[in-house]
Amino acid sequence: MTYERVVERIRALSSEKQRDFTAKLTPTNDKIYGARVPDLRALAKEIAADAEEFLSAEKHSLEEKMLHGFILCYRKRGFAEFRQDILSFVSLIDNWAVCDCVAATCKAVAKNKETFFGDIETLAADGRPFARRFAFVLLLDYYAEEEYASRIFTLCENTARGEYYVNMAIAWLLSVCYVKVPAATKAYLSVCSLEEDILKKTERKILESFRVSEEDKINIRKYGVKH
Repeated sequence: MTYERVVERIRALSSEKQRDFTAKLTPTNDKIYGARVPDLRALAKEIAADAEEFLSAEKHSLEEKMLHGFILCYRKRGFAEFRQDILSFVSLIDNWAVCDCVAATCKAVAKNKETFFGDIETLAADGRPFARRFAFVLLLDYYAEEEYASRIFTLCENTARGEYYVNMAIAWLLSVCYVKVPAATKAYLSVCSLEEDILKKTERKILESFRVSEEDKINIRKYGVKH
């Protein structure tokens, strides 16, 4: 399918209401058409086998970048090719929506966690903030379990922090770990060197969770996550 035809399909899926909603939530310099994420997923599945021209074309909108990432996740091929494609795609990520939605679609990572972990370590050390965010969102989507807990906490300590979207991803990740590996996460938070704003964001995310006990929430409200 040609690039122009794909853009026509995106336009047909878009609305002014959705465009305005997305624009309010997603800081980006790219054009926003206003297509919904489920519709972009469906389009990606439909055209994944016939998307070479679109994939090779320069992207000019948020939806084009997101669709590009979805196609890479849905195409049928070996993991080595997926890995190469998705790591190259990271250079297109410049907002949280593309980052998080594509990360959540990388189901091949779930089946190749140990193989891909080295790439996550590389992304977490990348100079680009959204490459680092991509690493931490992949961790919360696929790695929040006992086997990887200590390595996750090491990455949280060692990555360059300070950018809002990186800090938020770390806090989100730690709140997921708090639910899935509570003992290890509580132990880490009690001794971590994370900045106060990350700890506050982590507390907020934990308190928002329906999967955290009321007793834990009371303790966090009273003492914070470093108690």
